[in-house]
Amino acid sequence: MVILMSLKNQRFGQGLLESLYKPENSDLLSQLNERRYKKRHILFMPHSKEDLVFIVKEGKLRVYLGLDGKELSLVLLGPGDIYTSHTRAYVVAMEDSVVLTCPVFKFYTLATKNQGFSLPLFMSLGKLLSGSISLIENLYFYDIDKRVAAYFYEEALVHGDETDDGLLVHVGLTVDNIATIVGSSRQTVSSLISGMEKDGILKKVARGEYLVKNMDELKYLAHPCPE
Repeated sequence: MVILMSLKNQRFGQGLLESLYKPENSDLLSQLNERRYKKRHILFMPHSKEDLVFIVKEGKLRVYLGLDGKELSLVLLGPGDIYTSHTRAYVVAMEDSVVLTCPVFKFYTLATKNQGFSLPLFMSLGKLLSGSISLIENLYFYDIDKRVAAYFYEEALVHGDETDDGLLVHVGLTVDNIATIVGSSRQTVSSLISGMEKDGILKKVARGEYLVKNMDELKYLAHPCPE
């Protein structure tokens, strides 16, 4: 069963950023260093010597494992998501991005002193874990057609903006990027998207932007078995 982040419109990551910029957390904010990265730049590699916590301020990052030319996506990070530099994974910018970094021990010491920061921090970590499990589960247990449908369904469920014609979803990714995330080729993913467009399920309205016209049908494609 696809694990869905069904807390629509609850922007946990944005909540973390909002909390970070509150006056009572100024001591923590003052210890964060801003770094800017261009699209496709690898921020961190396996066993990075830097022992950092980082929070995404702008952009979108992909965390993945890589071996012998093969890649396994672990999680996507967006504004407000938190991660560390010293895992066995690669972290790459999928678009121009800005992150706020801090040494792990210093971050832990300051964060634990600010009780008001703890709740949004744990909520962001919970969102990160849920998204990671969902991504890995889809890759291992579902065929590519269901993985593509699940990707769009979850994006629409969490980030979709209601319009008269459906849910407008700005994924901010190319078809190549989506193919990498779901573990397939650009040609296959493009063909599946075209199929959903022909069936009236979704419509590409601009680069990286889609209109989900039939959420129920998309949900069925993503996981046809009863919940």
